[in-house]
Amino acid sequence: MTELSSPPRPLKTVSLTGQVYDAIAEMLLDGTLKPSSRTSIRELGEHLGVSTMPVREAIGRLIAQGALAIQRNKAVIVPAMAPEDLRDLVRTRVLLECEAARLATDRIPESAIHRIRELHEQFSRELSANNRAEALTLNRRLHFTLYDEARSPSLRQLIAISWLRAGPMISLDLGPHNAIERASHSVDAHGQLVEALQARDREAAAAAIRLDITTAAEIILEHLAHAGESQP
Repeated sequence: MTELSSPPRPLKTVSLTGQVYDAIAEMLLDGTLKPSSRTSIRELGEHLGVSTMPVREAIGRLIAQGALAIQRNKAVIVPAMAPEDLRDLVRTRVLLECEAARLATDRIPESAIHRIRELHEQFSRELSANNRAEALTLNRRLHFTLYDEARSPSLRQLIAISWLRAGPMISLDLGPHNAIERASHSVDAHGQLVEALQARDREAAAAAIRLDITTAAEIILEHLAHAGESQP
């Protein structure tokens, strides 16, 4: 065996490219990058305080995952999602996330159920206070706390990619009426999820997740249809 004379370099748990990827992913999930919005590798690098190389590598990953696209002029764009594309993504999310909910219900410890209940209560409070950005973050934390308990890395990875594609649509400003309706449905669905987990009812947990995903999608589709009708 080769004898190593010099001490090893400290190992970084996450590469710079990985950190840049996570930062851009967060922009997709929190609504900073909206559907059809444009940016550039240079602009993102300046915003994140890094060179263009890790940004280019991170963008390449996100393009491969369908979360971003690049145009001929090298502009980076968040793809606009046609209604049929959104419906297709919703079907995919339902398949993946409902299965994760079933697996999680079988495996989740009481401490994680308690954590999901806390997130549900915090989510409800933030919505009541009209703290939309914080509510979006809590919604995501609630869902992924559940999906982590499925203990299926492959399934979680697929779900994370589908959320990156859905994120800019989920965070759309739907106007006061639609926002209130969507918030009410989400609170109800999360409450049903907590009850299902406490009862260890895997199909009820899956039904709560399905309700949360499909109801939000219906409200978004209705909003997009009305927005299209108002265009000259």
